[in-house]
Amino acid sequence: MQVDIVVQTGGDDRIVASLYRWLAQDPDVARHTTVTLVPGPERAGDMGGAFEIINAVVANSIALSSLAVACATWRGSRGTATAPVVRITRGDVTVTVENGSPDEVSGIVDALGGTEPDSGAGTDGTDRP
Repeated sequence: MQVDIVVQTGGDDRIVASLYRWLAQDPDVARHTTVTLVPGPERAGDMGGAFEIINAVVANSIALSSLAVACATWRGSRGTATAPVVRITRGDVTVTVENGSPDEVSGIVDALGGTEPDSGAGTDGTDRP
């Protein structure tokens, strides 16, 4: 399943790079998720250049859960006053990552369809080959 992660940067695209590095270095995320930086839509008023978004391809709902927890942990590491808004989008559905609580992570997985049969998880909870 493919999702996009968008961070409200306030014009500082280094914030997106910081989250990207965090996700790429998280062993729970890296195990079953491929993350890449991709050009995003141009912002109104910019003189060229597009901001980046993080594209993640997750293998199953467990990987999506790990991704949501990692985003929330990164956000928490920034301090409450400077924690940027992080949104995960799949198709027409967008969820905002807040605190990474079990209830929130479960809601994110449910909202993004992480429990679909084609999400990559086998019936025994393992990845399909």
